[in-house]
Amino acid sequence: MTHPASARRFQPASLADLDEPVRRYLTHAIRDDAPLAAGIRLTMSGRIKVGPVWLGFTAQQEFDGHEFAWRARAGWGPFKPLFVVDQYRAGAGSIDGRLFGRLSFLHADDENTTRAAAARGAVESIWVPASLLPDRGVTWRAENRNLLVAGFEVPPERPEVRLTVDHTGAVLSVSVMRWGNVDQNDYGYIPFGGNVTAERRFGDLVLPARVSVGWWFGTARFAPFFEAEILDAVPVDRPSGTI
Repeated sequence: MTHPASARRFQPASLADLDEPVRRYLTHAIRDDAPLAAGIRLTMSGRIKVGPVWLGFTAQQEFDGHEFAWRARAGWGPFKPLFVVDQYRAGAGSIDGRLFGRLSFLHADDENTTRAAAARGAVESIWVPASLLPDRGVTWRAENRNLLVAGFEVPPERPEVRLTVDHTGAVLSVSVMRWGNVDQNDYGYIPFGGNVTAERRFGDLVLPARVSVGWWFGTARFAPFFEAEILDAVPVDRPSGTI
């Protein structure tokens, strides 16, 4: 793994004012003196539930802080004719889907899409731990030894991301109140999140490597619709807004 020459470096001493569980998480996720790139590029595979059907997918996702662009191919077995781009940047979210790369079958870029995308960018910051450092405008508190809450601006939202961690600082689950379709186009905040069932070291970072995600997280209605394994993670250093 190469490191961008312009990146700052992680100094655990800068976390001295944070609660111990927060320090435990951040020092577990980021190696001492590691370069702090502005973003990361993930390669992943998994499956996503569309209606009653599970589709396999392969994807790359690029982050620039809390902004992201997820580009996936989905379908059945080796045949993946669906191309989907889900993204959030500069305070705007959108999703586009094409069949065979040409025929549009999905497009949304309205206010509801943006608000949902902003929360996704927030909760998926677990893959960009440098974006969760206090000098990035993040406020932290520990509700107990294993439950952490991070608050920060992701316009037009200011979500609070809740992490549960184990005694080493490894992430066990992540959740947020995310804007979504509660019932028949009636929108509101819904608990959204997922469980982390494996982690992996990628160079200087230790990141969640296997996740199962869905709406109504933490309730009896929780039913995962997205399962993924992270295959590779490469830091990228770029100015904000150039995803």
